[in-house]
Amino acid sequence: MEYRTLGKTGLKVSSVGVGCWQMGGLVGASGWTGTTDEESIATVHRAQEIGVNLLDTAEGYGQGHSEEVLGKALKGRRDRFIIATKVRPSTDDPDEGKARVRILEACEGSLRRLQTDVIDVYQLHAIPHENTMSAVMETLAALKQQGKIRWFGISTNDTAAIRKLLALGDLATLQVGYNLLSRSGEEALRLAKEENLGALIRVPLASGALSGRYFNAAPKLDPKDRRLDRFTSEKALDVFRKLSELLFLTEGGKRTMVQAALRFILDTEGVTSAIPGAKSRQQLEDNADAMDAPPLTPEERARAIRIAEAAGTF
Repeated sequence: MEYRTLGKTGLKVSSVGVGCWQMGGLVGASGWTGTTDEESIATVHRAQEIGVNLLDTAEGYGQGHSEEVLGKALKGRRDRFIIATKVRPSTDDPDEGKARVRILEACEGSLRRLQTDVIDVYQLHAIPHENTMSAVMETLAALKQQGKIRWFGISTNDTAAIRKLLALGDLATLQVGYNLLSRSGEEALRLAKEENLGALIRVPLASGALSGRYFNAAPKLDPKDRRLDRFTSEKALDVFRKLSELLFLTEGGKRTMVQAALRFILDTEGVTSAIPGAKSRQQLEDNADAMDAPPLTPEERARAIRIAEAAGTF
Protein backbone atom coordinates (compact mmCIF):
# COMPACT_ATOMS: atom_id res chain seq x y z
CA MET A 1 0.00 0.00 0.00
CA GLU A 2 1.17 3.51 -0.80
CA TYR A 3 0.95 6.19 1.89
CA ARG A 4 0.59 9.90 1.28
CA THR A 5 0.90 12.90 3.58
CA LEU A 6 -2.46 14.45 4.36
CA GLY A 7 -1.54 18.04 3.66
CA LYS A 8 -0.41 20.18 6.58
CA THR A 9 -1.53 17.54 9.10
CA GLY A 10 1.56 15.44 8.46
CA LEU A 11 -0.57 12.33 8.91
CA LYS A 12 0.41 9.41 6.68
CA VAL A 13 -2.71 7.89 5.17
CA SER A 14 -3.19 5.03 2.75
CA SER A 15 -3.87 6.27 -0.77
CA VAL A 16 -7.05 4.18 -0.70
CA GLY A 17 -9.15 4.41 2.44
CA VAL A 18 -12.52 3.04 3.49
CA GLY A 19 -15.74 5.02 3.20
CA CYS A 20 -17.88 3.73 6.04
CA TRP A 21 -21.36 4.85 4.98
CA GLN A 22 -22.37 1.25 4.31
CA MET A 23 -21.50 0.35 7.87
CA GLY A 24 -24.47 2.42 8.98
CA GLY A 25 -26.70 -0.54 8.12
CA LEU A 26 -30.44 0.07 7.77
CA VAL A 27 -30.89 3.83 7.62
CA GLY A 28 -34.63 4.46 7.76
CA ALA A 29 -36.18 5.64 4.52
CA SER A 30 -32.73 5.81 2.91
CA GLY A 31 -32.67 2.05 2.51
CA TRP A 32 -30.47 -0.90 3.30
CA THR A 33 -26.75 -0.46 2.73
CA GLY A 34 -26.20 -4.14 2.05
CA THR A 35 -23.93 -5.34 4.84
CA THR A 36 -23.95 -6.58 8.41
CA ASP A 37 -22.11 -5.43 11.51
CA GLU A 38 -20.12 -8.65 11.53
CA GLU A 39 -18.92 -8.16 7.95
CA SER A 40 -18.18 -4.50 8.62
CA ILE A 41 -15.99 -5.39 11.60
CA ALA A 42 -14.24 -8.11 9.58
CA THR A 43 -13.66 -5.56 6.80
CA VAL A 44 -11.95 -3.16 9.21
CA HIS A 45 -9.75 -5.96 10.53
CA ARG A 46 -8.87 -6.98 6.97
CA ALA A 47 -8.01 -3.35 6.21
CA GLN A 48 -5.37 -3.46 8.92
CA GLU A 49 -3.91 -6.65 7.47
CA ILE A 50 -3.47 -5.16 4.00
CA GLY A 51 -2.25 -1.76 5.15
CA VAL A 52 -5.35 0.40 4.67
CA ASN A 53 -5.31 2.81 7.61
CA LEU A 54 -7.86 5.53 6.76
CA LEU A 55 -11.48 5.14 7.86
CA ASP A 56 -14.01 7.84 6.98
CA THR A 57 -17.37 7.94 8.72
CA ALA A 58 -19.90 10.47 10.05
CA GLU A 59 -22.37 10.96 12.87
CA GLY A 60 -25.13 10.83 10.26
CA TYR A 61 -24.24 7.44 8.80
CA GLY A 62 -27.02 5.22 10.10
CA GLN A 63 -27.76 7.80 12.81
CA GLY A 64 -24.42 7.07 14.46
CA HIS A 65 -24.44 3.32 13.85
CA SER A 66 -21.42 3.42 11.54
CA GLU A 67 -19.39 5.07 14.31
CA GLU A 68 -20.62 2.49 16.82
CA VAL A 69 -19.54 -0.38 14.57
CA LEU A 70 -16.12 1.20 14.10
CA GLY A 71 -15.78 1.62 17.85
CA LYS A 72 -16.23 -2.13 18.26
CA ALA A 73 -13.94 -2.96 15.34
CA LEU A 74 -11.11 -0.77 16.63
CA LYS A 75 -10.84 -2.27 20.10
CA GLY A 76 -7.19 -3.09 20.71
CA ARG A 77 -6.10 -1.62 17.37
CA ARG A 78 -7.05 2.08 17.53
CA ASP A 79 -3.44 3.17 17.04
CA ARG A 80 -3.29 1.43 13.64
CA PHE A 81 -5.87 3.72 12.04
CA ILE A 82 -6.55 7.33 11.13
CA ILE A 83 -10.19 8.06 11.95
CA ALA A 84 -11.99 10.80 10.03
CA THR A 85 -15.58 11.57 10.98
CA LYS A 86 -18.01 14.39 10.31
CA VAL A 87 -20.43 16.73 12.04
CA ARG A 88 -23.34 18.50 10.41
CA PRO A 89 -23.18 22.13 11.58
CA SER A 90 -26.15 24.47 11.80
CA THR A 91 -26.85 25.59 8.25
CA ASP A 92 -30.07 27.60 8.61
CA ASP A 93 -29.79 29.16 12.09
CA PRO A 94 -27.62 32.29 12.56
CA ASP A 95 -27.37 31.82 16.34
CA GLU A 96 -23.67 31.51 17.25
CA GLY A 97 -24.39 29.97 20.65
CA LYS A 98 -26.46 27.17 19.15
CA ALA A 99 -23.77 26.62 16.50
CA ARG A 100 -21.12 26.13 19.19
CA VAL A 101 -23.29 23.73 21.18
CA ARG A 102 -24.08 21.70 18.05
CA ILE A 103 -20.36 21.11 17.39
CA LEU A 104 -19.45 20.39 21.00
CA GLU A 105 -22.30 17.94 21.62
CA ALA A 106 -21.75 16.18 18.31
CA CYS A 107 -18.05 15.73 19.02
CA GLU A 108 -18.74 14.18 22.42
CA GLY A 109 -21.24 11.82 20.80
CA SER A 110 -18.77 10.74 18.12
CA LEU A 111 -16.00 10.19 20.67
CA ARG A 112 -18.34 8.02 22.74
CA ARG A 113 -19.57 5.93 19.81
CA LEU A 114 -16.06 5.50 18.40
CA GLN A 115 -14.76 4.56 21.85
CA THR A 116 -11.75 6.81 21.44
CA ASP A 117 -10.21 9.79 23.20
CA VAL A 118 -9.37 11.69 20.03
CA ILE A 119 -10.65 12.05 16.48
CA ASP A 120 -7.84 12.41 13.96
CA VAL A 121 -9.75 14.44 11.38
CA TYR A 122 -13.05 16.14 12.27
CA GLN A 123 -14.90 17.39 9.19
CA LEU A 124 -17.85 19.72 8.72
CA HIS A 125 -20.47 17.76 6.80
CA ALA A 126 -22.02 20.93 5.35
CA ILE A 127 -21.25 24.62 5.06
CA PRO A 128 -22.18 26.45 8.29
CA HIS A 129 -24.54 29.41 8.21
CA GLU A 130 -22.41 32.38 7.22
CA ASN A 131 -23.16 34.23 10.47
CA THR A 132 -21.83 31.28 12.48
CA MET A 133 -18.68 30.49 10.51
CA SER A 134 -16.38 32.31 12.93
CA ALA A 135 -17.97 30.64 15.97
CA VAL A 136 -17.76 27.22 14.31
CA MET A 137 -14.08 27.63 13.49
CA GLU A 138 -13.32 28.90 17.01
CA THR A 139 -15.13 25.87 18.48
CA LEU A 140 -13.19 23.46 16.30
CA ALA A 141 -9.94 25.17 17.30
CA ALA A 142 -10.92 24.83 20.97
CA LEU A 143 -11.60 21.10 20.52
CA LYS A 144 -8.18 20.76 18.93
CA GLN A 145 -6.54 22.62 21.81
CA GLN A 146 -8.33 20.33 24.27
CA GLY A 147 -6.91 17.29 22.47
CA LYS A 148 -10.31 15.93 21.42
CA ILE A 149 -9.57 16.34 17.72
CA ARG A 150 -6.22 16.54 15.97
CA TRP A 151 -7.21 18.38 12.80
CA PHE A 152 -10.37 19.70 11.18
CA GLY A 153 -11.70 20.22 7.67
CA ILE A 154 -14.85 20.35 5.57
CA SER A 155 -16.65 18.18 3.02
CA THR A 156 -17.64 20.42 0.11
CA ASN A 157 -16.70 21.42 -3.44
CA ASP A 158 -17.66 25.06 -2.79
CA THR A 159 -14.36 26.94 -3.06
CA ALA A 160 -15.89 30.28 -2.03
CA ALA A 161 -16.99 28.76 1.28
CA ILE A 162 -13.64 27.03 1.71
CA ARG A 163 -11.80 30.32 1.29
CA LYS A 164 -14.02 32.01 3.88
CA LEU A 165 -13.29 29.26 6.39
CA LEU A 166 -9.57 29.35 5.63
CA ALA A 167 -9.57 33.05 6.51
CA LEU A 168 -11.14 32.24 9.88
CA GLY A 169 -9.01 29.34 11.09
CA ASP A 170 -6.63 26.48 10.50
CA LEU A 171 -8.67 24.40 8.08
CA ALA A 172 -6.48 21.39 7.22
CA THR A 173 -8.46 19.03 4.98
CA LEU A 174 -11.06 18.97 2.25
CA GLN A 175 -13.37 16.14 1.29
CA VAL A 176 -14.12 16.57 -2.39
CA GLY A 177 -16.72 14.88 -4.56
CA TYR A 178 -14.85 13.82 -7.68
CA ASN A 179 -14.91 10.93 -10.15
CA LEU A 180 -14.70 10.19 -13.86
CA LEU A 181 -18.40 10.99 -14.34
CA SER A 182 -18.40 14.16 -12.24
CA ARG A 183 -15.27 16.29 -12.25
CA SER A 184 -16.74 19.44 -10.71
CA GLY A 185 -14.29 19.12 -7.80
CA GLU A 186 -11.27 20.09 -9.91
CA GLU A 187 -11.25 23.69 -8.63
CA ALA A 188 -11.38 22.47 -5.03
CA LEU A 189 -8.45 20.15 -5.73
CA ARG A 190 -6.43 23.03 -7.15
CA LEU A 191 -7.17 25.02 -4.01
CA ALA A 192 -6.13 22.07 -1.84
CA LYS A 193 -2.78 21.98 -3.59
CA GLU A 194 -2.29 25.75 -3.27
CA GLU A 195 -3.08 25.75 0.46
CA ASN A 196 -1.43 22.40 1.33
CA LEU A 197 -4.74 20.89 2.38
CA GLY A 198 -5.21 17.14 2.53
CA ALA A 199 -7.78 16.06 -0.07
CA LEU A 200 -9.99 13.01 0.48
CA ILE A 201 -12.13 11.97 -2.48
CA ARG A 202 -15.71 10.90 -1.77
CA VAL A 203 -17.99 9.01 -4.20
CA PRO A 204 -14.96 8.01 -6.30
CA LEU A 205 -16.95 5.24 -7.99
CA ALA A 206 -20.06 7.41 -8.50
CA SER A 207 -22.08 5.33 -6.02
CA GLY A 208 -21.10 2.17 -7.90
CA ALA A 209 -21.93 3.46 -11.38
CA LEU A 210 -18.25 3.14 -12.33
CA SER A 211 -17.78 -0.32 -10.83
CA GLY A 212 -18.51 -1.95 -14.19
CA ARG A 213 -21.03 -4.38 -12.80
CA TYR A 214 -23.98 -2.58 -14.45
CA PHE A 215 -22.43 -1.85 -17.85
CA ASN A 216 -23.75 -4.82 -19.79
CA ALA A 217 -26.75 -5.89 -17.75
CA ALA A 218 -29.79 -4.22 -16.23
CA PRO A 219 -29.02 -3.49 -12.57
CA LYS A 220 -30.58 -5.96 -10.17
CA LEU A 221 -30.80 -4.10 -6.88
CA ASP A 222 -32.38 -4.85 -3.54
CA PRO A 223 -35.82 -3.18 -3.30
CA LYS A 224 -34.47 -1.19 -0.33
CA ASP A 225 -31.38 0.00 -2.21
CA ARG A 226 -31.48 3.81 -2.27
CA ARG A 227 -30.12 3.77 -5.85
CA LEU A 228 -33.02 1.69 -7.20
CA ASP A 229 -34.98 4.36 -9.08
CA ARG A 230 -31.91 6.27 -10.26
CA PHE A 231 -30.05 3.20 -11.56
CA THR A 232 -32.99 1.45 -13.27
CA SER A 233 -34.58 4.32 -15.21
CA GLU A 234 -34.47 4.20 -19.01
CA LYS A 235 -32.02 7.08 -19.00
CA ALA A 236 -29.74 5.26 -16.57
CA LEU A 237 -29.78 2.10 -18.67
CA ASP A 238 -28.75 4.14 -21.71
CA VAL A 239 -25.91 5.76 -19.72
CA PHE A 240 -24.68 2.36 -18.56
CA ARG A 241 -24.69 1.02 -22.13
CA LYS A 242 -22.52 3.93 -23.22
CA LEU A 243 -20.25 3.58 -20.21
CA SER A 244 -19.52 -0.02 -21.20
CA GLU A 245 -17.01 1.44 -23.64
CA LEU A 246 -14.84 2.17 -20.59
CA LEU A 247 -14.06 -1.52 -20.40
CA PHE A 248 -11.17 -0.85 -22.74
CA LEU A 249 -9.36 0.14 -19.53
CA THR A 250 -9.52 -3.48 -18.36
CA GLU A 251 -8.27 -5.19 -21.52
CA GLY A 252 -5.79 -7.98 -20.92
CA GLY A 253 -6.78 -8.19 -17.27
CA LYS A 254 -4.44 -5.35 -16.35
CA ARG A 255 -7.06 -3.69 -14.14
CA THR A 256 -10.60 -4.22 -12.94
CA MET A 257 -13.03 -1.42 -13.76
CA VAL A 258 -13.00 -0.41 -10.09
CA GLN A 259 -9.23 -0.15 -10.13
CA ALA A 260 -9.27 1.87 -13.36
CA ALA A 261 -11.79 4.33 -11.90
CA LEU A 262 -9.74 4.71 -8.73
CA ARG A 263 -6.46 5.11 -10.63
CA PHE A 264 -8.09 7.93 -12.60
CA ILE A 265 -8.59 9.72 -9.27
CA LEU A 266 -5.34 8.78 -7.56
CA ASP A 267 -3.27 10.06 -10.46
CA THR A 268 -5.09 13.42 -10.37
CA GLU A 269 -3.05 16.32 -9.05
CA GLY A 270 -4.03 17.46 -5.57
CA VAL A 271 -5.55 14.14 -4.44
CA THR A 272 -4.33 12.57 -1.21
CA SER A 273 -6.62 9.58 -0.81
CA ALA A 274 -9.74 8.08 -2.34
CA ILE A 275 -12.31 6.72 0.09
CA PRO A 276 -14.60 4.30 -1.77
CA GLY A 277 -17.24 2.55 0.25
CA ALA A 278 -16.57 -1.06 1.20
CA LYS A 279 -19.41 -3.23 2.41
CA SER A 280 -17.31 -6.41 2.34
CA ARG A 281 -13.74 -7.65 2.53
CA GLN A 282 -13.87 -8.51 -1.17
CA GLN A 283 -14.80 -4.94 -2.12
CA LEU A 284 -12.10 -3.59 0.17
CA GLU A 285 -9.43 -5.75 -1.47
CA ASP A 286 -10.49 -4.79 -5.00
CA ASN A 287 -10.37 -1.12 -4.02
CA ALA A 288 -7.00 -1.41 -2.30
CA ASP A 289 -5.45 -3.22 -5.28
CA ALA A 290 -5.89 -0.06 -7.36
CA MET A 291 -2.42 1.11 -6.36
CA ASP A 292 -0.92 -2.08 -7.76
CA ALA A 293 -2.69 -1.61 -11.09
CA PRO A 294 -0.90 0.29 -13.87
CA PRO A 295 -1.63 4.02 -14.05
CA LEU A 296 -3.78 5.23 -16.93
CA THR A 297 -1.70 6.54 -19.81
CA PRO A 298 -2.49 10.11 -20.98
CA GLU A 299 -4.21 8.59 -24.01
CA GLU A 300 -6.31 6.24 -21.87
CA ARG A 301 -7.25 9.07 -19.55
CA ALA A 302 -8.31 11.35 -22.42
CA ARG A 303 -10.35 8.58 -24.06
CA ALA A 304 -12.05 7.71 -20.76
CA ILE A 305 -13.08 11.34 -20.27
CA ARG A 306 -14.54 11.48 -23.78
CA ILE A 307 -16.58 8.33 -23.14
CA ALA A 308 -17.84 9.63 -19.79
CA GLU A 309 -18.83 12.98 -21.28
CA ALA A 310 -20.65 11.29 -24.16
CA ALA A 311 -22.51 8.97 -21.77
CA GLY A 312 -23.92 11.86 -19.75
CA THR A 313 -25.41 11.60 -16.27
CA PHE A 314 -28.55 10.19 -14.68
